[in-house]
Amino acid sequence: MSGIPFCGTDIGGFSGEPDGELFTRWIQMGTFSPFMRAHSAGDTKEREPWSFGEPYTAINRKFIELRYRLIPYLYSAFWEHHRYGFPILRPVVMQEQDVTTNHFREDEFTYGDKILICPVLEPGQTSRAVYLPKGKWYNFWTNELIDGGKEVTVATPLETLPIFIKAGSVIPEYPVMQYVGEKEIEEVKLNIYYADYEVNSFLFEDYGETFAYEQDIYLEKKFVVKGGTRSLIIQQSMEGLYTPRYESYHFNLLGLPFKPSKIIADGKEIKDFTVDKSKVTEFKFRKNFKQIEIFK
Repeated sequence: MSGIPFCGTDIGGFSGEPDGELFTRWIQMGTFSPFMRAHSAGDTKEREPWSFGEPYTAINRKFIELRYRLIPYLYSAFWEHHRYGFPILRPVVMQEQDVTTNHFREDEFTYGDKILICPVLEPGQTSRAVYLPKGKWYNFWTNELIDGGKEVTVATPLETLPIFIKAGSVIPEYPVMQYVGEKEIEEVKLNIYYADYEVNSFLFEDYGETFAYEQDIYLEKKFVVKGGTRSLIIQQSMEGLYTPRYESYHFNLLGLPFKPSKIIADGKEIKDFTVDKSKVTEFKFRKNFKQIEIFK
């Protein structure tokens, strides 16, 4: 909130000796920090993501890979801070300043404004109370839709961290990488979480390692999602002069209250779409679309 966006912790602690559980819980929280690294003093024991054996290694790998999948979301949040001044990590009070009890909530935060993170802070903790701000939220792991404006109790097995996605959000995703730039981006997945009201999201893209954005060589893509009982509309507008190399989006629609029978993209019907057992609808379309309509 003070305006310093590039912040994080020494995961595992600079001093002291964390056990596998504490280190793993710290990795989980650190995944959603602007700056993520495991670091300690020279006289401490080795504390790499694989140092504690299984099941910790597999869990740490899962969360580090999640970090890389969400790089376009994080990069966009950095742009939002640069251009509009919003912090990347936001206490719940920034979501609902009028709720007095939020002034004292210090153990959960939003990553950008669309992803709610609720760290597990006690050893052996198998559940915790989570406050969901007003609106509707999806459990990231189960896609369960929950009404906000209240506290809910969430299971916290070691392999998960309570993560919730604001309904109506468009969350961009890259393929899993071992380092930024390892793979050429051939398409961007857009995870679209249905809401029965209008929600705005955005995606920022540029060259990544140049100052070309200062000459407007960037793209700020704004998405508007409008949901109804029998339809969902996704609109996209763009600002800037950058042209990404990839040509298409992979749309991943979650939480639709109906099974789609027709999808119209910029006036053309998309017939090649799938709906799986969990009612997730998937299809591909060009990156520069203006409007997509999904009908019951």
